[in-house]
Amino acid sequence: MDVEHPGETDEIIFNDLIPLPFRILLLLQFGLGLWFLLNVILYNFTSINVLQLLNLSYNSHNYIQLDDLNHNNNPTEVNGEFETGLPAEKQENSRLIQGIWRNFKKVTIINLSSWILFKFLQYYKPDYKIIYYSIPIISFMYNFLILFYKSNVFGPSNKNPSLIINVGQIRMWTTLKRILIGNINYQTMRTNDILMSDSLVSFAKVLNDFGLFVWSYYINETNAYNYKLEFFILCFPIMVRMKQCFYEYKCTLNKQHLLNMLKYFTGIGPLSINALIKYTLLKSTDLERENGELIIKLTKLNNWWYILMLINSTYSFVWDLKMDWHLELFNNFFNLFSSTRTSQKFTVLRQQKQYPDFIYIIAISIDFLLRYLWVLKIFIINEELKSKKIHFLHIFSTFLFGYDVYSFGYVLIEILEIFRRCVWCFIKLDSDFVKVNSNVIEMDSFEK
Repeated sequence: MDVEHPGETDEIIFNDLIPLPFRILLLLQFGLGLWFLLNVILYNFTSINVLQLLNLSYNSHNYIQLDDLNHNNNPTEVNGEFETGLPAEKQENSRLIQGIWRNFKKVTIINLSSWILFKFLQYYKPDYKIIYYSIPIISFMYNFLILFYKSNVFGPSNKNPSLIINVGQIRMWTTLKRILIGNINYQTMRTNDILMSDSLVSFAKVLNDFGLFVWSYYINETNAYNYKLEFFILCFPIMVRMKQCFYEYKCTLNKQHLLNMLKYFTGIGPLSINALIKYTLLKSTDLERENGELIIKLTKLNNWWYILMLINSTYSFVWDLKMDWHLELFNNFFNLFSSTRTSQKFTVLRQQKQYPDFIYIIAISIDFLLRYLWVLKIFIINEELKSKKIHFLHIFSTFLFGYDVYSFGYVLIEILEIFRRCVWCFIKLDSDFVKVNSNVIEMDSFEK
């Protein structure tokens, strides 16, 4: 349960240093920086070809559609989406890294400059509220323009305009538009779409921060954030993924997609309980507070929250390992329910992999710990316990969960979730690359 009123000191120290809108921009930069670092690692230390997985290339001859377009010389026939007919060369990923780095530098410069100007006006010219309140909006518009609409993440580093330069820009924009309405190109760009839509799920709290920013800065500065709006924003990325899963099921009739949809659906349960907790607090009367009725209601809701979080975290963790990373830790367990049971030796990883075993063990540990980080909320209520160990857990848990969205603890949770998603992408790309190469080998063997 989120506490409605944070500790005064905690709020002032952090939110005064980095106001809410710039914290959102900082988290976006952090995500972009991790994506840059991820690609640098994959390019320099593995044989994984990210561009191949994204079905993207810098070589115009790899695009059948681009070749046809060049012959027709009619750019108006472009449908806004390109897929490669031939896989990109591994060396082309260096341009991807350069493009990400260029965008990272651009948004860093504008965000830092905007923050300095905002703090200056806020401190020295507090009466110029309309002016310095417009600075974050301008920064958001610039970030959106650079990262999505006019993105050159996938563009060549040279300045000569050509058709191929626009491929990455079109890809980013069309992918964003497609996933926001819950569609997915499951045939040729599934990895491309899944990476962005699942990242959107991990950025749900950041999206909600943006809703809070608009509410508190421009709509209503005095009243508390609308819990209905908060619930909708937090659920939106989940509903996007659910719609994508259902769409894939309709197209393929593969029940795996229904099970995946159910996984995301379990994430709506805890959000619903949170909304009910805030509704209960909002509608509570003085009599309910005095006679202890309110405490009983909140305790029941909290217990349901723990149950639903346990279901969601366990389902998601097992799915990460079994379905997304294709590791074998839970294979023997699922064999118990299989109609064709086979006795297998217990293994944790898989035979085909790009990294040393300890990398996967670290990834599994990180995913597990951060999936179940919410368990620390239990220790917030153990304030009176004497054990030093429990006392430390109480302090740490209160730091993370005992304050509201303006506290540094809340921001740390957002940072950890974005980091967890980066780790997930790291192993997911490895899994998809192994799968793609296995299919290629099978096709070559079949042709021979």
